[in-house]
Amino acid sequence: MRKLLLLVLVLVVAVGALGYWRGWFSMSKEGVQVNAEKFKEDKAAFSKTVGEKTTALKDKVAGLRKTSEGLTGDEKAKAEKELVELEKKHDRLEKQLQELEQAGPDKFADIKQDLSKRLEEVEKKSEELTKKLEKKDK
Repeated sequence: MRKLLLLVLVLVVAVGALGYWRGWFSMSKEGVQVNAEKFKEDKAAFSKTVGEKTTALKDKVAGLRKTSEGLTGDEKAKAEKELVELEKKHDRLEKQLQELEQAGPDKFADIKQDLSKRLEEVEKKSEELTKKLEKKDK
């Protein structure tokens, strides 16, 4: 129970620090003032960037699928398995992007961090698969 309370406290402090640093709210003698427009701008910019990367990734996976069509046997099975894994990860990214659209300032930081990490992982996997398929093409 103590660990859960500590985790909640750390998350609250992290969201507060991120929000203050990004200008989502400010402190004054009158209290805390929320800048909803700044938060919306940051959220929209991040959503646009991730959306573009997600679309590019989908196109890349489709290209990799075409490239893998020429493979046979075990090579084709391995490539197909990796492509299915990439597609699942891509679908998860799209779901998280939808969650991001609905998120308020309290959940935005966590979703943004997780989404950035997952996107980086998927991009790395797709690059690895691209290199493997290029080697086998030669």
